[in-house]
Amino acid sequence: MNINVVVIGPQDLINLVLKVGASYPEINLIPAPYTHEQETLEVVKKNTTKADVLLFAGNIPYQIVKSHPITDTPMAFIQLTGTALYRTLFKVLTETKLNPTQTSFRISMDTLKKTEVDECLEELELHTCKLFLNKDKKVDELVDFHYQMWINKEIDVAITCVTSVYEALKSLGVLVYRVIPTKSTVRSTLQNMIAERKSFLQKSTQIAVGVLRFNHLFTTSDVSEYALKRKKAGIQSLLIDFSEEAQAIFDWSNRDEVRFITTRGAIETITQTYKKLPLLNNLCMKVGIEPALGIGLGYTANEAETNAREALLKAQSLASPSCFVLDLDGTLYGPVGQEKQLQYSLRSDDPVRIHLAKTSNLSVATINKLLSFCENFGYKGITALDLAAGLGLTIRSARRILNTLERNKLAAITGEEQPIHRGRPRNLYELYLIDEKTTTTP
Repeated sequence: MNINVVVIGPQDLINLVLKVGASYPEINLIPAPYTHEQETLEVVKKNTTKADVLLFAGNIPYQIVKSHPITDTPMAFIQLTGTALYRTLFKVLTETKLNPTQTSFRISMDTLKKTEVDECLEELELHTCKLFLNKDKKVDELVDFHYQMWINKEIDVAITCVTSVYEALKSLGVLVYRVIPTKSTVRSTLQNMIAERKSFLQKSTQIAVGVLRFNHLFTTSDVSEYALKRKKAGIQSLLIDFSEEAQAIFDWSNRDEVRFITTRGAIETITQTYKKLPLLNNLCMKVGIEPALGIGLGYTANEAETNAREALLKAQSLASPSCFVLDLDGTLYGPVGQEKQLQYSLRSDDPVRIHLAKTSNLSVATINKLLSFCENFGYKGITALDLAAGLGLTIRSARRILNTLERNKLAAITGEEQPIHRGRPRNLYELYLIDEKTTTTP
């Protein structure tokens, strides 16, 4: 299957990518040029539906789109490494009177990493008495950065990785050179994209099994037989719609349970990578039932169903209708559809997390769950009620965990919160797992 890659950048760099990409028949390159980086968002909006991958000719346009989430299309950019700087420095040596092999010279650069610049200069045995490096991502500030040093006679030459900065400085009379990707860098980027695409397609074909559980759906004595049949017909209709969209096969031979099988790719598409699940919402709103759903992923149907039933147990532990997804590596996602969801592994071989579990006398799965909770909700001002709601626990279990952490000096009471209604003040805790996670060794 060919990969549709929309290439975004200045025309000359797009031409370079098209030239190198001509030797890769599995990639269909679609040019999307701009004259200035500020046009990036509009270019992406016009071309995102054409792309399997968006490839940016540099880091700045990539960062612009990353900071404005306007597309779910996978993105990549061609990195400018020290090898790209070699050619630029060679041009400085051959096209100017500057000779840094003999005498030191003063230079300003942007975007590149200092370690790569230093390594490049050292290998070429070039001497600089002053090297000004700026990694700021704003174009106007980069222009000002170079120009101010030029007019103040602090530099002999400016080197930029940004096309619009290069054009602006050139118009201002600055001696400026531009760093552009080498063919080998472009080739490496395209090869990585092909490998990642193949990996993605293989991953998408993994088996996904879902187990949807209705608790005592058809045993209610005060509901007429006709009402039960209407409810069953409503559920059946929603399951057919879902199965058609997910390309799934479902089985409803068990009165209180539906099992369906499809692929990982279909599930990730329909859930927007575990962000929402319309099936649960429709069952609640249109039929008036509150089911629990577990989805498991695996290489075999048996492995996927085992994971699905483990995820189902987690979903059934919550009071409200919910769905969890259990991945092959033990990572649990959920509750699917909530604005803030946890993502954690049920196991870990990380020695720091194992040490935390031993220190706190809690399981590794609980430690992973707590760390995921803290990443979403923060480490300060946590009550037992917050923890119970976030982890799907009873208040009593949440209090037990907090007391255990406090007893082992991994948490401390830092204040109180008075409930809106009558009741005892709730303790506010600060968790110190982040310190242990980053600084403690077993």
